[in-house]
Amino acid sequence: MKSIKELSAAYGDGSSSPVKVAEEALRQAGELNPRLNCFITILEDLARKWASESEERFRSGAPLGPLDGVPIAVKDLIYIEGVRCTAGSKILANHVAAYDAPVVRRLKEAGAVIVGTTNLHEFAAGVTSANPHYGPVRNPWGDQRIPGGSSGGSAAAVSAGIVPGALGTDTAGSVRIPAALCGTVGLKPTYGRVSRLGVVPLSPTFDTAGTLTSCAWDAAALLQTIAGHDKSDPTTVDAAVPDYLSELANPFTGARVGVPRMYFHDVIDQGVEDAFLRFIDVLKSLGCSVVDADLEGAEETYGRWLPVRLAEATAFHLKWLNATPESYGEDVRRSLELGKEVLAVDYVNGVNSRPKLMGRFSKSMDGLDLVAVPTTCIPAPRLQESSVKIGGKDVDVRSALIRLTIPFNVVGFPAVSVPAGLVEGMPVGVQLVARPFEESRAFAVAQAYDEKVGPYPRPPS
Repeated sequence: MKSIKELSAAYGDGSSSPVKVAEEALRQAGELNPRLNCFITILEDLARKWASESEERFRSGAPLGPLDGVPIAVKDLIYIEGVRCTAGSKILANHVAAYDAPVVRRLKEAGAVIVGTTNLHEFAAGVTSANPHYGPVRNPWGDQRIPGGSSGGSAAAVSAGIVPGALGTDTAGSVRIPAALCGTVGLKPTYGRVSRLGVVPLSPTFDTAGTLTSCAWDAAALLQTIAGHDKSDPTTVDAAVPDYLSELANPFTGARVGVPRMYFHDVIDQGVEDAFLRFIDVLKSLGCSVVDADLEGAEETYGRWLPVRLAEATAFHLKWLNATPESYGEDVRRSLELGKEVLAVDYVNGVNSRPKLMGRFSKSMDGLDLVAVPTTCIPAPRLQESSVKIGGKDVDVRSALIRLTIPFNVVGFPAVSVPAGLVEGMPVGVQLVARPFEESRAFAVAQAYDEKVGPYPRPPS
């Protein structure tokens, strides 16, 4: 599947058409889903209808923009009116959305062709996408490897080339982790940049809708479409959305990039560390100034995040948890039971710590355009693998995957995970982190890196 940028150009010059591309996406979904299990629902009839409408707009010379006619997948906890929204659960197996989430409404208004809803970790409450109700999502780079989670289906669908872009959500790294493990670009925007109305919540204090794409330009195009203030969602910020694509058209003139060593490199697979250093060397070759930095307070973020995440998830699920606990997968049920034990003082302290931590991170970034850190400590673990060896020590898989992403959920800063090569044949990623509402800076560096290293490799067929 071509990128969003390439498809938009091909539609414009008539060398391809929305109907032809939609049929290819549906064909690929039908062929690959039995192996990858990345979709829960494939929307064949609706996709064909939306593609036909798009094709008519191109014939009449009135396309809606770069997303018109482009196949997109949506994580199956984001509402699409009239479409089943399961959140990867048994409890919502027959739940049909009564309205479009604002991010979906904006996709439709831009002419996107939604081809299906993607599999995920149950209720987005984990990082493996090993779903007990709909089956595990499998990594396109290796059938016996996890894709990461919770947006594992979205990442796998993009990585496999079924669609050029997909929506996911990120509460602890659930867009960036699967992006890194599947070799795609994963964007967690600034908290408040994108509406989360119509998204089944996990922890509203941290939940953020994000994107998975094959390149930085496509991530910018998707954010351009879904971002913006939503008067129905009080967590969105009434701030102007830049013209990201116009800004990306400007020549790249370098950036000042900080590399925090403490915390982010304390526990890390040597192959991932080596890939990160090669990534930094490319940034230097692009004219970036790379300096040591220290994100003060990073080591505190997990302890602040955990009680808030546990308590908010349990509060949302309490009725179901008490009435039908057997309907949950074991790992999700266990975490929801833990949420009952969170003390009010720990919850309040976790929420109240955010402004101070944001201030400390912002001060640490004085004089910097971005910071760069690895996305995960390890490449994709194997299915059912609960621990991995790092430096000769056993490390819990969950901890190894979320350790480096959680800090940016706590402070709400935007972060883009960019593919940074392969470790033993599996993709790994690097996060480019900007100050709030400065996604453009991350896009600029990510695109310059794209252009320098060339197209990211595709999974072996």
